[in-house]
Amino acid sequence: MEKFDVKKILFDHFDGRTTSMQRKLIEDWLKENTDNEVVFYQYLDEWEQQNPQFIPDTEKGWSKFEAVLNTPSVLPTSSIEDENTETPLIINNWWRKWLIAASICFLVAGSLFFFQKSILYHTYETGNAQTQNITLTDGTLVTLNANSKLYVPRWGFGGEKRTVLLNGEGEFHVTHTVDNKRFVIKTDEDFEVEVWGTQFVFYTRSNVKKVILNEGKVQINYHAGKTQIMKPGDVVTMDALADTIKLTKTNNPEKYSAWKYHQFYFDNTAFSEASIAIKERFGLQITFADSTLANRRLSGYFRADKPEELFKALSLLLNVSIKQRNEIIIISTK
Repeated sequence: MEKFDVKKILFDHFDGRTTSMQRKLIEDWLKENTDNEVVFYQYLDEWEQQNPQFIPDTEKGWSKFEAVLNTPSVLPTSSIEDENTETPLIINNWWRKWLIAASICFLVAGSLFFFQKSILYHTYETGNAQTQNITLTDGTLVTLNANSKLYVPRWGFGGEKRTVLLNGEGEFHVTHTVDNKRFVIKTDEDFEVEVWGTQFVFYTRSNVKKVILNEGKVQINYHAGKTQIMKPGDVVTMDALADTIKLTKTNNPEKYSAWKYHQFYFDNTAFSEASIAIKERFGLQITFADSTLANRRLSGYFRADKPEELFKALSLLLNVSIKQRNEIIIISTK
Protein backbone atom coordinates (compact mmCIF):
# COMPACT_ATOMS: atom_id res chain seq x y z
CA MET A 1 0.00 0.00 0.00
CA GLU A 2 1.50 3.34 -1.09
CA LYS A 3 2.14 5.82 1.72
CA PHE A 4 -0.21 8.51 0.34
CA ASP A 5 -3.05 5.94 0.20
CA VAL A 6 -2.68 4.65 3.76
CA LYS A 7 -4.74 7.27 5.58
CA LYS A 8 -7.61 7.24 3.07
CA ILE A 9 -7.92 3.45 2.99
CA LEU A 10 -7.67 3.16 6.79
CA PHE A 11 -10.33 5.84 7.31
CA ASP A 12 -12.59 4.00 4.85
CA HIS A 13 -11.91 0.82 6.84
CA PHE A 14 -12.86 2.49 10.14
CA ASP A 15 -16.04 3.75 8.45
CA GLY A 16 -16.85 0.19 7.36
CA ARG A 17 -16.64 1.07 3.64
CA THR A 18 -13.72 -1.15 2.51
CA THR A 19 -13.99 -4.15 0.22
CA SER A 20 -12.70 -7.61 1.11
CA MET A 21 -9.69 -6.99 -1.17
CA GLN A 22 -8.90 -3.72 0.62
CA ARG A 23 -9.19 -5.41 4.02
CA LYS A 24 -6.72 -8.07 2.85
CA LEU A 25 -4.42 -5.27 1.67
CA ILE A 26 -4.52 -3.68 5.14
CA GLU A 27 -3.86 -7.04 6.79
CA ASP A 28 -0.76 -7.67 4.63
CA TRP A 29 0.46 -4.11 5.25
CA LEU A 30 0.22 -4.57 9.04
CA LYS A 31 2.33 -7.74 8.81
CA GLU A 32 5.18 -5.94 6.99
CA ASN A 33 6.67 -4.38 10.15
CA THR A 34 5.73 -3.12 13.63
CA ASP A 35 5.95 0.54 12.56
CA ASN A 36 2.84 0.04 10.42
CA GLU A 37 0.94 -1.10 13.51
CA VAL A 38 1.90 2.16 15.25
CA VAL A 39 0.63 4.17 12.25
CA PHE A 40 -2.60 2.13 12.32
CA TYR A 41 -3.35 3.09 15.93
CA GLN A 42 -2.40 6.73 15.34
CA TYR A 43 -4.92 6.99 12.50
CA LEU A 44 -7.49 5.08 14.55
CA ASP A 45 -7.12 7.64 17.35
CA GLU A 46 -7.45 10.51 14.84
CA TRP A 47 -10.53 8.93 13.24
CA GLU A 48 -12.22 8.35 16.63
CA GLN A 49 -11.71 12.00 17.57
CA GLN A 50 -13.39 13.07 14.33
CA ASN A 51 -16.15 10.45 14.56
CA PRO A 52 -17.45 10.13 18.15
CA GLN A 53 -19.46 6.93 18.42
CA PHE A 54 -21.57 8.04 21.36
CA ILE A 55 -22.49 11.53 22.60
CA PRO A 56 -24.09 11.18 26.04
CA ASP A 57 -26.92 13.41 27.28
CA THR A 58 -25.28 14.09 30.66
CA GLU A 59 -28.08 16.28 32.06
CA LYS A 60 -30.77 13.73 31.30
CA GLY A 61 -28.63 10.88 32.64
CA TRP A 62 -27.86 12.68 35.88
CA SER A 63 -31.55 13.48 36.41
CA LYS A 64 -32.41 9.79 36.10
CA PHE A 65 -29.59 8.84 38.44
CA GLU A 66 -30.78 11.32 41.10
CA ALA A 67 -34.31 9.99 40.79
CA VAL A 68 -33.08 6.46 41.49
CA LEU A 69 -31.06 7.58 44.51
CA ASN A 70 -33.93 9.56 46.02
CA THR A 71 -36.54 6.82 45.66
CA PRO A 72 -37.08 5.16 49.06
CA SER A 73 -36.81 1.38 49.24
CA VAL A 74 -39.75 -0.41 50.87
CA LEU A 75 -39.42 -3.94 52.13
CA PRO A 76 -42.60 -6.07 52.36
CA THR A 77 -43.38 -5.80 56.10
CA SER A 78 -41.64 -5.71 59.42
CA SER A 79 -41.22 -9.04 61.14
CA ILE A 80 -42.51 -7.43 64.39
CA GLU A 81 -46.29 -7.69 64.85
CA ASP A 82 -48.13 -5.02 66.80
CA GLU A 83 -51.83 -5.74 67.45
CA ASN A 84 -52.30 -7.44 64.08
CA THR A 85 -51.11 -4.35 62.17
CA GLU A 86 -48.34 -4.35 59.62
CA THR A 87 -46.10 -1.30 59.22
CA PRO A 88 -43.97 -0.82 56.07
CA LEU A 89 -40.24 -0.69 56.85
CA ILE A 90 -38.55 2.34 55.21
CA ILE A 91 -34.86 1.83 54.62
CA ASN A 92 -32.44 4.70 55.07
CA ASN A 93 -31.16 5.50 51.56
CA TRP A 94 -27.66 6.49 52.65
CA TRP A 95 -26.19 3.02 52.38
CA ARG A 96 -27.92 2.45 49.03
CA LYS A 97 -26.52 5.66 47.55
CA TRP A 98 -23.05 4.79 48.79
CA LEU A 99 -23.22 1.28 47.33
CA ILE A 100 -24.37 2.46 43.91
CA ALA A 101 -21.79 5.25 43.77
CA ALA A 102 -18.98 2.90 44.85
CA SER A 103 -20.01 0.30 42.27
CA ILE A 104 -20.02 2.88 39.47
CA CYS A 105 -16.61 4.25 40.49
CA PHE A 106 -15.17 0.72 40.58
CA LEU A 107 -16.52 -0.21 37.16
CA VAL A 108 -15.41 3.06 35.54
CA ALA A 109 -11.91 2.88 37.06
CA GLY A 110 -11.48 -0.76 36.06
CA SER A 111 -12.68 -0.16 32.51
CA LEU A 112 -10.39 2.84 32.06
CA PHE A 113 -7.38 0.91 33.38
CA PHE A 114 -7.75 -2.10 31.07
CA PHE A 115 -8.71 0.04 28.06
CA GLN A 116 -5.79 2.39 28.58
CA LYS A 117 -3.31 -0.46 29.03
CA SER A 118 -4.37 -2.24 25.84
CA ILE A 119 -4.27 0.97 23.79
CA LEU A 120 -1.08 2.52 25.16
CA TYR A 121 1.05 -0.64 25.40
CA HIS A 122 2.05 -3.40 23.03
CA THR A 123 2.17 -6.77 24.82
CA TYR A 124 4.85 -9.40 24.28
CA GLU A 125 3.78 -12.71 25.81
CA THR A 126 5.27 -16.21 26.12
CA GLY A 127 3.59 -19.53 26.96
CA ASN A 128 4.77 -22.80 28.46
CA ALA A 129 8.41 -23.68 27.58
CA GLN A 130 8.71 -20.60 25.34
CA THR A 131 11.31 -17.82 25.31
CA GLN A 132 11.25 -14.71 23.14
CA ASN A 133 13.94 -12.23 22.05
CA ILE A 134 12.77 -8.63 21.70
CA THR A 135 14.60 -5.54 20.45
CA LEU A 136 13.03 -2.28 21.68
CA THR A 137 13.06 0.96 19.71
CA ASP A 138 15.96 2.34 21.80
CA GLY A 139 18.11 -0.72 21.02
CA THR A 140 17.54 -2.44 24.38
CA LEU A 141 17.53 -6.24 24.09
CA VAL A 142 15.08 -8.28 26.17
CA THR A 143 14.81 -12.06 26.47
CA LEU A 144 11.51 -13.18 28.04
CA ASN A 145 11.32 -16.42 29.99
CA ALA A 146 8.32 -18.77 29.74
CA ASN A 147 4.87 -17.60 30.95
CA SER A 148 5.89 -13.93 31.04
CA LYS A 149 4.50 -10.64 29.75
CA LEU A 150 6.28 -7.42 28.78
CA TYR A 151 4.28 -4.23 28.14
CA VAL A 152 6.05 -1.66 25.93
CA PRO A 153 4.66 1.80 24.96
CA ARG A 154 3.21 1.65 21.44
CA TRP A 155 4.44 5.10 20.47
CA GLY A 156 7.98 4.93 21.76
CA PHE A 157 9.62 6.24 24.91
CA GLY A 158 8.46 9.75 25.70
CA GLY A 159 9.07 11.80 28.83
CA GLU A 160 12.09 11.71 31.11
CA LYS A 161 12.30 7.89 31.43
CA ARG A 162 11.97 4.79 29.25
CA THR A 163 9.33 2.81 31.14
CA VAL A 164 8.12 -0.77 30.55
CA LEU A 165 6.01 -3.16 32.63
CA LEU A 166 7.01 -6.75 33.42
CA ASN A 167 5.07 -9.71 34.74
CA GLY A 168 7.20 -12.86 34.87
CA GLU A 169 10.92 -12.97 34.15
CA GLY A 170 13.28 -11.43 31.64
CA GLU A 171 16.93 -10.65 30.96
CA PHE A 172 17.64 -7.04 29.94
CA HIS A 173 20.61 -5.57 28.03
CA VAL A 174 19.76 -1.90 28.40
CA THR A 175 21.21 0.53 25.86
CA HIS A 176 22.70 3.80 27.11
CA THR A 177 21.24 6.89 25.41
CA VAL A 178 23.06 10.14 24.57
CA ASP A 179 20.66 12.12 26.76
CA ASN A 180 21.19 9.71 29.70
CA LYS A 181 17.51 8.79 29.80
CA ARG A 182 17.01 6.13 32.47
CA PHE A 183 15.28 2.82 31.80
CA VAL A 184 12.61 1.79 34.33
CA ILE A 185 10.93 -1.60 34.73
CA LYS A 186 7.76 -1.50 36.78
CA THR A 187 5.73 -4.32 38.35
CA ASP A 188 2.13 -4.47 39.57
CA GLU A 189 3.36 -3.84 43.13
CA ASP A 190 5.43 -1.04 44.68
CA PHE A 191 8.72 -2.33 43.27
CA GLU A 192 10.70 -1.15 40.25
CA VAL A 193 14.19 -1.30 38.75
CA GLU A 194 15.82 1.90 37.47
CA VAL A 195 18.89 1.52 35.25
CA TRP A 196 21.24 3.55 33.08
CA GLY A 197 22.87 1.02 30.79
CA THR A 198 23.52 -2.48 32.06
CA GLN A 199 22.79 -6.22 31.94
CA PHE A 200 20.64 -7.97 34.54
CA VAL A 201 17.86 -10.49 35.14
CA PHE A 202 14.55 -9.37 36.68
CA TYR A 203 12.23 -11.97 38.23
CA THR A 204 8.72 -11.00 39.38
CA ARG A 205 6.31 -13.87 39.97
CA SER A 206 3.69 -14.61 42.61
CA ASN A 207 4.91 -13.01 45.83
CA VAL A 208 8.65 -12.87 45.04
CA LYS A 209 10.75 -10.18 43.36
CA LYS A 210 14.40 -10.83 42.46
CA VAL A 211 17.05 -8.85 40.56
CA ILE A 212 20.44 -10.29 39.56
CA LEU A 213 22.97 -7.77 38.26
CA ASN A 214 25.60 -8.94 35.75
CA GLU A 215 27.10 -5.64 34.62
CA GLY A 216 26.75 -1.93 35.33
CA LYS A 217 24.63 -0.35 38.05
CA VAL A 218 20.95 -0.35 38.94
CA GLN A 219 18.76 1.16 41.62
CA ILE A 220 15.81 -0.65 43.24
CA ASN A 221 12.88 1.59 44.22
CA TYR A 222 10.41 0.06 46.67
CA HIS A 223 7.98 0.82 49.49
CA ALA A 224 7.27 4.38 48.34
CA GLY A 225 10.65 6.04 48.71
CA LYS A 226 13.12 3.36 49.80
CA THR A 227 16.05 2.59 47.48
CA GLN A 228 18.86 0.05 47.11
CA ILE A 229 21.86 0.51 44.81
CA MET A 230 23.18 -2.71 43.23
CA LYS A 231 26.67 -3.57 41.97
CA PRO A 232 27.72 -6.43 39.65
CA GLY A 233 27.27 -9.78 41.39
CA ASP A 234 24.54 -8.48 43.72
CA VAL A 235 21.29 -10.40 44.12
CA VAL A 236 18.29 -8.57 45.63
CA THR A 237 15.27 -10.57 46.80
CA MET A 238 12.00 -9.44 48.36
CA ASP A 239 8.82 -11.37 49.09
CA ALA A 240 5.36 -9.85 49.52
CA LEU A 241 5.42 -10.03 53.33
CA ALA A 242 8.88 -8.49 53.81
CA ASP A 243 9.35 -4.86 54.79
CA THR A 244 12.97 -4.86 53.64
CA ILE A 245 14.91 -6.44 50.81
CA LYS A 246 17.61 -9.09 51.12
CA LEU A 247 20.98 -8.41 49.47
CA THR A 248 23.33 -11.32 48.72
CA LYS A 249 26.32 -11.95 46.43
CA THR A 250 26.96 -14.43 43.62
CA ASN A 251 30.15 -15.29 41.75
CA ASN A 252 28.16 -16.73 38.87
CA PRO A 253 25.25 -14.43 37.92
CA GLU A 254 24.94 -16.23 34.56
CA LYS A 255 23.37 -19.24 36.29
CA TYR A 256 20.23 -17.17 36.88
CA SER A 257 19.69 -16.90 33.13
CA ALA A 258 20.29 -20.60 32.36
CA TRP A 259 16.67 -20.72 31.19
CA LYS A 260 17.75 -18.85 28.03
CA TYR A 261 19.44 -22.07 26.94
CA HIS A 262 16.53 -24.28 28.06
CA GLN A 263 18.44 -25.26 31.18
CA PHE A 264 17.59 -25.54 34.87
CA TYR A 265 20.32 -24.72 37.39
CA PHE A 266 20.06 -26.19 40.89
CA ASP A 267 22.62 -25.64 43.65
CA ASN A 268 21.78 -28.02 46.51
CA THR A 269 18.18 -26.98 45.88
CA ALA A 270 15.30 -28.71 47.68
CA PHE A 271 13.02 -30.63 45.29
CA SER A 272 10.06 -28.60 46.58
CA GLU A 273 11.80 -25.36 45.58
CA ALA A 274 12.86 -26.80 42.23
CA SER A 275 9.22 -27.70 41.56
CA ILE A 276 8.37 -23.99 41.54
CA ALA A 277 10.86 -23.33 38.72
CA ILE A 278 9.49 -26.33 36.82
CA LYS A 279 5.92 -25.04 37.16
CA GLU A 280 6.92 -21.57 35.95
CA ARG A 281 8.66 -23.07 32.93
CA PHE A 282 6.21 -25.80 31.87
CA GLY A 283 2.97 -24.86 33.66
CA LEU A 284 2.82 -28.18 35.54
CA GLN A 285 1.89 -28.55 39.21
CA ILE A 286 4.13 -31.00 41.13
CA THR A 287 2.85 -32.92 44.16
CA PHE A 288 4.78 -35.30 46.42
CA ALA A 289 3.26 -38.58 47.61
CA ASP A 290 5.80 -38.61 50.44
CA SER A 291 6.85 -35.38 52.19
CA THR A 292 10.43 -36.64 52.53
CA LEU A 293 10.78 -36.49 48.74
CA ALA A 294 10.15 -32.74 48.81
CA ASN A 295 13.35 -32.34 50.86
CA ARG A 296 15.59 -34.27 48.45
CA ARG A 297 18.38 -32.06 47.08
CA LEU A 298 19.30 -31.28 43.47
CA SER A 299 22.55 -29.88 42.06
CA GLY A 300 23.80 -29.18 38.55
CA TYR A 301 22.51 -28.08 35.16
CA PHE A 302 19.62 -29.94 33.52
CA ARG A 303 18.80 -29.19 29.88
CA ALA A 304 15.21 -29.88 28.85
CA ASP A 305 13.22 -28.52 25.92
CA LYS A 306 10.22 -30.61 27.01
CA PRO A 307 9.03 -31.58 30.52
CA GLU A 308 9.33 -35.32 29.86
CA GLU A 309 13.09 -34.87 29.21
CA LEU A 310 13.58 -33.29 32.62
CA PHE A 311 11.39 -35.80 34.46
CA LYS A 312 13.23 -38.73 32.89
CA ALA A 313 16.57 -37.36 34.15
CA LEU A 314 15.18 -36.67 37.64
CA SER A 315 13.60 -40.12 37.84
CA LEU A 316 16.94 -41.80 37.15
CA LEU A 317 18.95 -39.45 39.35
CA LEU A 318 16.69 -39.61 42.42
CA ASN A 319 15.31 -43.12 41.85
CA VAL A 320 11.71 -41.93 42.05
CA SER A 321 8.51 -42.65 40.14
CA ILE A 322 7.06 -39.74 38.17
CA LYS A 323 3.54 -39.90 36.74
CA GLN A 324 1.46 -37.24 35.00
CA ARG A 325 -2.29 -36.73 35.28
CA ASN A 326 -3.39 -33.84 33.08
CA GLU A 327 -1.47 -30.80 34.41
CA ILE A 328 -0.43 -32.50 37.68
CA ILE A 329 2.86 -34.37 38.19
CA ILE A 330 2.94 -36.93 41.03
CA ILE A 331 6.34 -37.81 42.54
CA SER A 332 6.52 -40.99 44.61
CA THR A 333 9.05 -43.62 45.73
CA LYS A 334 9.65 -46.52 43.42
